[in-house]
Amino acid sequence: MRIRNYRPSDLDAVIAIFRSNIPKYFGPEEEPGLREFLAAMRSDEYYVIEIDDEIVGAGGIALNDDDTVSLCWGMVREDRLGTGLGRKLTEFRIAASREKFGDRAMVTSTSQHTEGFYEMFGFRTVEHTPDGFGPGIDTCKMRLYIS
Repeated sequence: MRIRNYRPSDLDAVIAIFRSNIPKYFGPEEEPGLREFLAAMRSDEYYVIEIDDEIVGAGGIALNDDDTVSLCWGMVREDRLGTGLGRKLTEFRIAASREKFGDRAMVTSTSQHTEGFYEMFGFRTVEHTPDGFGPGIDTCKMRLYIS
């Protein structure tokens, strides 16, 4: 397994990972937003996980206007969920955020299905919107304070 910077040629693989997580983790109406995000994203702030030259996960970091850092569009291919890849990707992104942006607070917007996962890293829910991402997919805005 290796984590490397995203390249535009990875787009189809990342979209396939996204689609593998519909309908539980993402709604199909979110795909245009992901495509726009990837088109505008700096390649040194979005990463992919490769195993045997196959992309099986992706996620990024981004500095926000309010001086927080977002963990953005984190995902693991559905058939690889529960294997520890999500944990490794999240640990990598937290470390990358600290290295690049210092000890700024981190935020993420996730669903009720992964809220507990992020709590394991110390994130706490600060806002919960039922069906915020779409029917049956709540928006859980979470924050991690780095000290």
